[in-house]
Amino acid sequence: MAADSVDVSTQTDWLQSFSSLPVIRWLNPLFSSSESPVAARPASTCKVAPLPPITDPEALEFEASAAPHTDGLVPAMTRALAKFQQLVARVGGTFTLKSAYRPAAYQSHLQQVWFTWMELRTNRDPGCQALRADVQAEFTGHHLIESQKPVTSSDHTRGLAFDATVLVLPTGQRTKRPINLDRLAVLAGLIRPDVARDPVHYKLVITRTHSRIAPSTE
Repeated sequence: MAADSVDVSTQTDWLQSFSSLPVIRWLNPLFSSSESPVAARPASTCKVAPLPPITDPEALEFEASAAPHTDGLVPAMTRALAKFQQLVARVGGTFTLKSAYRPAAYQSHLQQVWFTWMELRTNRDPGCQALRADVQAEFTGHHLIESQKPVTSSDHTRGLAFDATVLVLPTGQRTKRPINLDRLAVLAGLIRPDVARDPVHYKLVITRTHSRIAPSTE
């Protein structure tokens, strides 16, 4: 029995010495003398700042509303919008208003969405993907265009512009000549100042009747 006790003790000492070897401790954490497992490295955090919250009451109202606001348009713009809709309907086209009047605080929010999306659109950092999805949803929901940065002082905040998706038939109902969308806009007193980069943007043509209204660009 004494010999057996010596053998067991010797075997135990050998196992403890073996498990203490650095290579074995590195290969298998179970051999480690530490009682708690190695903590997993936390996920990296995104270096892009999130969108600041909207605090302006009027901007909050606009953010919560799905329908475009036309109440802030100047009277001449309201008339031009109505006439343009009538002309498009007359040739069998479709008109979808996307945006009209915007308060300055809401325009600032659109700027922030645009700039943040420009930072995140090609970002593949795992820590940024939740923020990227949120900002992309905002960008898409506001019908923003990557090639068109929202400006600080906009025709929308002056009540002089609207954004709309307009589709017209290739030929008129009474003639076989192609329908020119910009010609219809001019007939209503509107122009598209930048068709290539912002084809949905229409602004009021400033005439002598509206000479008190200072023109600006989107």
